[in-house]
Amino acid sequence: MEQPKETQTPDERKPQQGRSLARRAAILDASAAIFDRVGFGTASLSQIAAEAGVGQGLIYFYFRTKEAIALAIIEEQNARTFEVMQALNDPESPFSTLVRASKGIGQLLLDDGIVRAGIRLSLEQGVFADPTSDFYDLWIQGVIDAFAAAGAAGELTTTVPPERLGASVVATFTGVQLVSNVRTGRQDLMASLGTMWTLLVDGVASDEHHDRLLALVSETFANPSAAHEPDAKEAVT
Repeated sequence: MEQPKETQTPDERKPQQGRSLARRAAILDASAAIFDRVGFGTASLSQIAAEAGVGQGLIYFYFRTKEAIALAIIEEQNARTFEVMQALNDPESPFSTLVRASKGIGQLLLDDGIVRAGIRLSLEQGVFADPTSDFYDLWIQGVIDAFAAAGAAGELTTTVPPERLGASVVATFTGVQLVSNVRTGRQDLMASLGTMWTLLVDGVASDEHHDRLLALVSETFANPSAAHEPDAKEAVT
């Protein structure tokens, strides 16, 4: 799968030394927590500085604007998401790759503040439209490729082409996690994703692979009722 392009802006300094990298990471983590809780428009650099436990001047050393911080978070979120998708690749069963990758991304949304903030920022239009569009284009293309491979492997029986399946599944996943966040703070995310994939298996999987894939979905999203409360309880993506 093609990796997202790095999107360094003129408003961001790239640190080189280990201590400097750690400081930058701490600022990004603090910024992500603030953006996740209150959104980009409401967040301020003073809030970020307080969350990070640093002076506001140090933030300016790494990022000249709040927009530069947000773009860096989106870039990092993209990288972490695609890393999970690649790590869970199963060349023998492309459909299985999609199921496991969706759980991996769902887990990032539960555990990773950078990913949660990046997804929230991606829904705020304006300055973030271009990097967001690039991310979704790459994500959709990766799912399209997986569905095409699944069709070639005999895992699918559907008249819907991979291009439409890929776009629809990404849109469905996005909607599922959004509604889950609004309603329960994503505590029911895994259960909801399990239902999504059960419906997809019933709708598009071939008879030969249907039972195996249904069992995979059940195993992958086992014990979905176990509550998992995200760090940013006030987040509404």
